[in-house]
Amino acid sequence: MKSRRRVNSDVGPLESRMITEPEVMPLLLAACPGFESAWEEHRAYWNGETPGAYLDVAEFARYIAACYERSDTSEFPAAFAAVEKILNEGNQEARDLAGIGVIENLQTIASHSCGGDVFIEWLGPTSRVAWAEIAKMWEGKSSLMDVIRAER
Repeated sequence: MKSRRRVNSDVGPLESRMITEPEVMPLLLAACPGFESAWEEHRAYWNGETPGAYLDVAEFARYIAACYERSDTSEFPAAFAAVEKILNEGNQEARDLAGIGVIENLQTIASHSCGGDVFIEWLGPTSRVAWAEIAKMWEGKSSLMDVIRAER
C-alpha cells in the first residue's frame, strides 16, 4: 500500500505519514457531525472507562445504519469517504478498524434490517473490495465461530 507524502512544517519538508488507530474516531466524527450526540452517549455509558477502538467504531456503524433506517443519508458521502481514506492511508491497525470495525459491523447490523447492500453505492473502490471480501468470508456461515473455524 502506498503511503501519502505530506508537508508538515513542524517536522521538516516532507514526511511520509499514515493514519493511526487514535486518529480513526476523530476522522469519523469530523465526517459525521450528526454522530456527536450518539458518540457522547456511548462515552457516557462507559463512565470514563475506555471501551476500546472496536466498540467505538461499532457505535459509528450503528449510527450509520440508524441514519439509513430513518432515510437520512446526508452524511453518507463524507462518512464513507472517511472510511475509504482510512483504508487507503491508514496503518494496519487503522485499516482493520475501518474494515473489520466499520464495514463488517455495518454488514452485520444491516443484515437484521435493511440489508447491507444498500450501502454499496456510497463505497469507494477500496471499501468495495473490503466489503466484498468480508461478505465472502461470511458466506454460508451463521456465527463468528463458523468464520473462525473456516480460517483455520
